[in-house]
Amino acid sequence: MKKLLSGLAEEGDSEPEAIPETSKSDLRSWRPERLFRTCLSSLCDSNSFGRMMEAEADSRGFFKASKRAFVGDGLPYNWTIQERHFSKFTPILDLPHAIEHVYEVARALHGKGDRGWEFYVRWITLIWQGQTAEVLQEMQREQSQRGEPPKDCEEKDPRKVLAETITYLCNNRSRMDYPRYRREGLPLTSAHMESLVKEIGYRVKGTEKFWNDGRSAESILQIRAAALGDDERLELHLSNRPGNSFHPNVKKTLAMSTAA
Repeated sequence: MKKLLSGLAEEGDSEPEAIPETSKSDLRSWRPERLFRTCLSSLCDSNSFGRMMEAEADSRGFFKASKRAFVGDGLPYNWTIQERHFSKFTPILDLPHAIEHVYEVARALHGKGDRGWEFYVRWITLIWQGQTAEVLQEMQREQSQRGEPPKDCEEKDPRKVLAETITYLCNNRSRMDYPRYRREGLPLTSAHMESLVKEIGYRVKGTEKFWNDGRSAESILQIRAAALGDDERLELHLSNRPGNSFHPNVKKTLAMSTAA
């Protein structure tokens, strides 16, 4: 868990045990194979980005697929995009995000030892079985005993972590029917998308990477997305753009001048 959710590891936590190579090969044997990747990236708002997503999905034939899924984390604007542009797709909460919230609240309420681990395993097993309502009931009973979090409490206050987790699960409960998704062969995780975000970040974030907002930033994002996609957008752009490939600012055809 500490390796999967490295962001939750704290000072003093022991290092996770290494996964044997044989186990890694077993994991790879059943993982789905990526056939084609399309990447979109922009500074526009979610309304405009949703239309971009819809157009790209339509060009790929997604709307004609027999099985359609829209996987995302719990951010509200993701589900607004789904409702507006992908209403006939099955909305699915990314399972690792649910795992992260349940693991964090179990540690906050019951410590980092065996007791916290037991609560985590029980709750996430129930969620895996489609019994999120039972998990919510247990957490709400815990909340009634501990009370609501004060406005000035710390971020890691167990009452605050508990309240936020309850809100998160309540808001996404309708998208957590994991047994049905498994039966229908639908994806449960946006892992491919998460890794793609990191690939975008390698170019536009980090030390010695500077760029301005506005048109130049939008261009960088568009080019980075085109470079990471499996289509030929970047090659077509480079071969068809005005100018010489070695002197981009020189026009292909010089303007003719005539003397008066």
